[in-house]
Parts: sequence; C-alpha cells; structure tokens
Amino acid sequence: MPRHKRFAFNVMMNWVAMAVGMVVPFFLTPVVVKHLGPTGYGIWILAVSTVSYLTLLDLGLRSAIIRFVSKADAQGNKEEAQRAIQATLWFRVIVAAGITVLSIALAAMFPYLFKLPPDMQRAAQITVLMCSLGVAVSMISGVFGAVLNAIQRFDVLSAIGMFQVIARAGGVVLILLTGHGLTTLAYWELTVAVLSGVAFAGAALRLYPPCRVRIARPDFATLKMIWSYSFLMFIIIIASQVIFSSDNMVVGGFLSVGLVAYYSIGGSLTVYSGQIVSGLSTTFTPMASGFEASGKMEELRQLLMRGTQAVLALALPISLALFFRGKTFIGLWMGPRYSHVSGTVLQILLIGQFFTVADVTAGNVMFAIGKHKAVAMAASIEAALNLGLSILLVKTIGIYGVAWGTSISMAMVHLIFWPRYVRKIIGIPVLQYLWEGWGKITLCSLPYAAVCAISDRYWHPVSLSMFFAQIMAVLPVYVVSIFLIFRKEAKGLFHKWWQSRLVRATA
Repeated sequence: MPRHKRFAFNVMMNWVAMAVGMVVPFFLTPVVVKHLGPTGYGIWILAVSTVSYLTLLDLGLRSAIIRFVSKADAQGNKEEAQRAIQATLWFRVIVAAGITVLSIALAAMFPYLFKLPPDMQRAAQITVLMCSLGVAVSMISGVFGAVLNAIQRFDVLSAIGMFQVIARAGGVVLILLTGHGLTTLAYWELTVAVLSGVAFAGAALRLYPPCRVRIARPDFATLKMIWSYSFLMFIIIIASQVIFSSDNMVVGGFLSVGLVAYYSIGGSLTVYSGQIVSGLSTTFTPMASGFEASGKMEELRQLLMRGTQAVLALALPISLALFFRGKTFIGLWMGPRYSHVSGTVLQILLIGQFFTVADVTAGNVMFAIGKHKAVAMAASIEAALNLGLSILLVKTIGIYGVAWGTSISMAMVHLIFWPRYVRKIIGIPVLQYLWEGWGKITLCSLPYAAVCAISDRYWHPVSLSMFFAQIMAVLPVYVVSIFLIFRKEAKGLFHKWWQSRLVRATA
C-alpha cells in the first residue's frame, strides 16, 4: 500500500477505535456511577489512578521499541530489530514479576493511603490487586503492541483496542446488573487484560517474524543502546504520570473520596478529547523516524507543521464546545448534581489542554528522532509545578485549585519551552511555528466559539440527542472559517488531486 494511503488508513482506523473508546465509556460511566454510587466510583478511580503508577516500571521501553524497530525496518535491518525486541521482552518479563510482588504490598497499604469506609476496604484491596496484576500482564504483551505500532499496523492495534473496550464494557454492564460490585469488576479487568495480551502477541508474531525470539539475556551493547534512549523516556513517563494521574489522588487525599467522582467526571472529558488527538498524532512517530533515518529533513519539517495544524483543527471545535457548553452537557449526561462543579473543573483543565494539544505533534517528532533529552527536563519541571501548585491551591480554593495547578503548569511550560526547542532542533522560527502552527487555526475557531457561547445562553436542550444536534447545526461555522483562512492551501490540494487523476487517466 502506498505511504500516503497507509497513513490515511491508519488515521481512519485510529479514529474508529477512538470513537468506540469514547462512545462506550460515555454511556457506561453513568451506569457505573449509578450502581456504585459516588463513594464506590471514587474508590474505583483512586484504585485505577494508584495502580497506574506501576506503569512507570516500563522505564520508557515501549517508546524505545517503537523508535528502534521503526528505524531498523525503514533501513531493512531485521537483525537489529530482533535484538531490540528480544532485549525488551527479557527486561519486561523481569519487571512483570516484580509488579506481581509489589501488587500484594500495594493492596495491603491502600486503606492506609486514603480515607476509605471500613466496609469498603476489603473490596478496595482486591480491586487494587487485580488491577495491578493486569498491569503485569500488559507489561509483557505491550512489547508486541509496540512492534505493531512501529511497523504501522494501526489497523490491527485499533481492532484489538476495540475488542478491549467492548469486552470490558459488556462485562461491566452484566456484572452491575446482576448485583455484583467492585470485586467482580476487578476480576473482569484482569481477564480482559489477559485476553487482549494474547491477541497482541498472536498478531505481532504472525505479521512480523523478527518477533519470534526466545526470552534470554541480551548482549550488553543492545541493552546500552536501548537504555540510552529509554532512560529519558522513563523520566518523561514519570512526569506525565504525575501530571495526568496525581489530580484525583490530591483530591482524595486532601478533600474527600466522594469529591473524586466530581473531579474525575470533568477530567474524563478532557481525556476523551485527548484521545481524538492521539488517533491522529500517534501515526506521526514512525513516519518521523523514517524521515530522519532517510535524511529527509524538509519532509520532517512539513510533517511537524502540517501535523500541528491538523491536530489543533481537530481538537479545537471539541474543546470549545466543551468549554462553553460543558456544564449543560454534564447536566444532561450525569445529572444536575454534577453540572456546576464538574463543569467548572472541565473549563479550567481545557485552558491548559490547549497548549498541550498544540505541541503534541512536536513531542511525537522529538521522540521519533531521539531528541528528547531537553523534553525530559521540561516534563519534569511541569510535573513539579503541577503537583506543587495543586497541593498549594487545594488548601485555599479546594477542588478548583487542583485543576488550576494542572492548567497553569501546562500553559507555562508548553508556551515557553516548546516553540524555542522546535526552532533549535527542527529549524522552524518561533514566530512561524506560533502563527502557522497555532495562530491561524485558533483564529478560525473564534466565530465558532462565539456561536457556542450564544447557543448555550439562549438554546437550551432537553436531551443529549438535542444537544448533539445543536452542536452539529453550528459546526459549519467552523468549517467555513477554516476554508476562508486556508483557501490557498485548499486550492493547492485540490489542484494536486486533480492533476493526479489526469495522470492516472492518461496512464
């Protein structure tokens, strides 16, 4: 399949999987909250957030596999790819064994970390244990998932991802409707992780023969090569974990378990909008690695600029609709009791998310070409600011202070660091990056933002279906604005498409 068609197909499959990953939890979350209650749901969120820190033991190896396998595959060096896979698999098996031991200790300590009701402590411990074992399974199967990413088989990754989402959701609904609770949900979480792991391994072994390796200690040179890359990614992953997973724990630790549900509802909507972006941006990493390996720096610059524009163009209409109409949406989705608090948390988090989304393509490009040492430092600074400001502000303005701590730290680091680093590494001037990458797309969104604000004030939906119909009704305002600002680029793309049709017709 030609490269541009493979890219388009990958993006399409990622978006299909993303749509399933958003729509299913969208309908599932109210069911879970209703049956578990705010306290039970808060315990589930805290358990998942706590266990997610075990993923730090990946040590950046997933990104290293994507980097080295995609580069070796582009150069036709199957032996180097096989050595990288073998070394990572060996290391992750050891890590999975360590997680299995740690999971027991973490489950025993969990009731002492948070203020849990006495009658929920046993269920919370089992939940933490099962989720931790699921992480151990994912450590091993993740090697094969990373290989599929590196060889750009996002269609297979998306298919398995959709299976995970649908199987997990179907089991959750059945468990809750039959009167079971947290403990049974935890057992099902582990079952889905095992089934998905088998699917990842089977697909990778069939599609990429270099995956067929034995688990044995690799040579020192291979370990050194992988570790030199993965150590910096490890720092970035730690920072990202603090940035995106510490908020619920700060709320649970300094306020109450019940308020975690309110914060999580607002935060989850930013996660859903971020998933839409990742459906496009994750396809850039192996492409950028291939350009760098082939010495195609101009194509790399074009990928960064066009990718930044595409990601923002996709994210802004969703973010603006949530910013101006999020409280209305949450009231229809989860109930009026969550509308104001969760909606305000959502608005605050969306401010910082704009800057994160604007730089997500640059981040993927830097990871792909191995220029992420300074990125690790910037991420560490952001994580420290995030946690420090959240703890400081939660004591003065409560739950909203946690959100402001996250948003302020995101805005500061992404606005100050990334444009200058892009200029240094890729050679794109700061003003060009800010205007061409960020500014023009943001300018296109202003009329749409105004329409969203007016709609929320004067056009009150009585159901979710009516809400989505209103969003679709005003979306053409954004599309027209995009065309007016980018009409020259649109005409150029149309001309290239027409010329290619003429060439094929002549042939």
